Amino acid sequence: MVDAYNLLGYDAVGVSRTDLAGGMDFLKQLQKKANFTWLSANLVDKKNTPLFTPFIIRKKAGLRIAILGLTGSGAANEPQERENYLILSWQDLLPETMKEIRKQADLVILLSSLSPLENELISQQFHDIHIIIQAGMYSHNQNPVLANNTLICQAEKQGKYIGQLRINWHKTGRWTDETTDATFSKKQELERLTWQIKKLESQGNPEIVFADTPATLQGYHKLVERRKAVEKEITDLRPNMGQRQQSSTFNNTFLAIAPNLDDDPDMEKIIDKTRAEINALGRSGSSNGTLSDYVGSEACMKCHHEIGERWQQTRHAHAYETLVRKEQQFNLKCLPCHVTGVSILDKNPSAALSLPDSLHNVGCETCHGPGMAHSVNPDEAKLHDSPDAYICLQCHSSEHDGAFNFEQDKKLVH
Repeated sequence: MVDAYNLLGYDAVGVSRTDLAGGMDFLKQLQKKANFTWLSANLVDKKNTPLFTPFIIRKKAGLRIAILGLTGSGAANEPQERENYLILSWQDLLPETMKEIRKQADLVILLSSLSPLENELISQQFHDIHIIIQAGMYSHNQNPVLANNTLICQAEKQGKYIGQLRINWHKTGRWTDETTDATFSKKQELERLTWQIKKLESQGNPEIVFADTPATLQGYHKLVERRKAVEKEITDLRPNMGQRQQSSTFNNTFLAIAPNLDDDPDMEKIIDKTRAEINALGRSGSSNGTLSDYVGSEACMKCHHEIGERWQQTRHAHAYETLVRKEQQFNLKCLPCHVTGVSILDKNPSAALSLPDSLHNVGCETCHGPGMAHSVNPDEAKLHDSPDAYICLQCHSSEHDGAFNFEQDKKLVH
């Protein structure tokens, strides 16, 4: 992550509580590799000396911009003591810190891993903290919320989206609440409509893809018609916006990171190196156990030969080979979706390291259930006749397969 952030050219990052999982000594060593500033105003040693830089000032577009960091403690209003550091409550230090920042900055940004409630309290007490960027408090994108004179923002976790916040800032230090602007809700609706339309179009030409599902095709047409109407409504409202041009305003967009974008060569090297290290950890943890309830697809094919031959022509039958080819067959994040007998939802995914060759690849029992009892007494021990979408979506999630369509794609494996 540090190498990637260096490559992206970050100015600063806020130190969160989870960053301390490896201990302070480890984190301080890691900091030496960083070309950016690590920020925390309330993470201190036993002498109350900050362990990281409390804030920095950057000059951008004629503005003096302060970036401040606060580390969440996990318990509001209480100093949290660990082996060799303290996480102080923001109430104890923020008043003095802000006195210093006010003298130097026109715009103040807080990088916070505090709870949403604490961030809202900060917005009530410090009107000159203009933006709070929350760290991982929710699992979804959150449109900026103007609380008093503070924008509270957050993008979805795990790098699925980039939040692009465009600011027209005046040194008055006050925001104009765009939620009172008639165009604001229209713009939000336009973003939602565009996202829904692109989601449907990502599967191909809707006129062809949804030809057999007229209700879906009709819904697509209604979305397109509504988007045209909203675009016209926004255009009609624009002449009334001139009077707001001298106020501090913002506009936010969430940009979905498309999986089909070309990889940056330097970033790809960092990712490949990281995957190799993860794979090495998985390799060192492998064992020789087996799962007794599963028999493997070859045993199924003794009775279901024709079905087995069709399965062998599918990608499921070669799923494990894909990992081997990419040298990821020991990567516990990838492995459960490429084998039989271990689910991505299992609490012990390391069991996937110990599977016999017969359970490599996505076999019959992934969809129909363990086959040992059925192979012994097929009349008494029945299996699932046909899997439902829930089973498929464990691996074919939007994160891994944005174009997955259960009704269409299940025909590829039958």
